[in-house]
Amino acid sequence: MNTIAVDAMGGDSAPGEIVKGAIKAKNLGIDVILCGDKNLIDPFLEDSKIPVLHYPEVISMEDDPARAIRSKKNSSIVGAMQLVKENKASAVFSAGSTGASLVAAISVLGKIKGVIRPAIASVLPAEEGEIVLLDSGASLEVKPKVLLQFAAMGSKFAEVLFNIPSPRVGLLNNGEEPTKGRDLEKNTYKLLKNSNLNFIGNIEGRDFANNVADVFVTDGFTGNIVLKTMEGTAKLQQKMIKKSFLENLFKPMLWPVNKALKPVKDRLDPDKTNGAYLLGVNGIVTIAHGSSSAEAVMNSIIFSNKTVESGFISKFAETVAELWAQEVCLNSKRL
Repeated sequence: MNTIAVDAMGGDSAPGEIVKGAIKAKNLGIDVILCGDKNLIDPFLEDSKIPVLHYPEVISMEDDPARAIRSKKNSSIVGAMQLVKENKASAVFSAGSTGASLVAAISVLGKIKGVIRPAIASVLPAEEGEIVLLDSGASLEVKPKVLLQFAAMGSKFAEVLFNIPSPRVGLLNNGEEPTKGRDLEKNTYKLLKNSNLNFIGNIEGRDFANNVADVFVTDGFTGNIVLKTMEGTAKLQQKMIKKSFLENLFKPMLWPVNKALKPVKDRLDPDKTNGAYLLGVNGIVTIAHGSSSAEAVMNSIIFSNKTVESGFISKFAETVAELWAQEVCLNSKRL
């Protein structure tokens, strides 16, 4: 059976909300191991039989990720990664520092051969199904060949996890024409056009709502801003709709209208999404917001388990190997 290693000390409300979410996942039949300060975790366990591995050190949001990973070997995130490396766990979940998770994953698990830089893939709701945005925060500055890799990784991710036979890949830009954008986008466009991916061309920010692509590719700086903007917009829309209902509808009508809109509200609720995924390392690593509630933690653990069951890592490694072989071939021809 698969086991998910949970960084119990990562997050704004850790360990309380993290432990509660882990218990919810455990009650659904998913094996979980909690990593962190046992003295702080135990009071939240109640009657749960979830095992706890004691890692007394904590990496905070204020810590420098690289320095903290080197100096805090007994931190909860390093311990969770070590469990996966030693095949004692199948995946890692953390709502702690994204930078620390990234550095720990690279340091402990290592990158898949051929991967230049890992990417964070965020799963976002679309009009139909889901869309994948990457990179959403791992690599702020990249080169065209890195974006090509991101596109290939995102395509395989969408194919395996969401059963999309040939995912449509779009390059996020400030216009649809091939001549639009910075040198980064222009040169990446050429690489994607000549790749084996189902590349549909440049796409704009408004296309997130138009169901034109399954995978949106960009650098981590742009992707993170897009992600946070979409989250803020969704919250604003919910507040405005609620306010309008309260001001303009008769009270007897509120309940049926709220019931009808609940599926939409749930789709836009961050607590009901699956977190984000660190692609390109030798293991499954799921990352969530620091403000994650117990429900958000549970849903991320559930999807982590689903990712393990899909055999994603082996399929993903095959795709990276193929891309690496193509790159070696191209380089040899240039020589």
